[in-house]
Amino acid sequence: MTLPTGTPGPQFAGPEGLWTADPEELAARLFVAVFAGQGAVPLPQKEVSEVYATLAALGGYSLPDVRSGNTQPLGLTVQLAQEAILIWERATVATRLSAGAGPVSHTITMLRFGPGVLTSADPVAALKARLH
Repeated sequence: MTLPTGTPGPQFAGPEGLWTADPEELAARLFVAVFAGQGAVPLPQKEVSEVYATLAALGGYSLPDVRSGNTQPLGLTVQLAQEAILIWERATVATRLSAGAGPVSHTITMLRFGPGVLTSADPVAALKARLH
């Protein structure tokens, strides 16, 4: 399996490990993996599909190149990634952005508090602190 650039090796035991993980910890670890090295970029953005691939890599599996239908582990991966993105939005570290008149581009954009979480000594604790 080829991991997205900058993604650490598996941190969770497959789809089941992702599913049973603490949602805030999973969201924080995914945030760090998705935006690694992007803290100083003027407008850090990632395609939503990259978020899905990165989450799968954290679980130690890969998604099929052709992604269609309601198959597993794709369905579970999409659910958990979207949940993580909602947590990012609640913590005001990243948000969804859709743009385009024809084909619409769906990206995730890091917000101004994102670099602080990203570069903190404990990103999980930093993200949780922004939530509580």
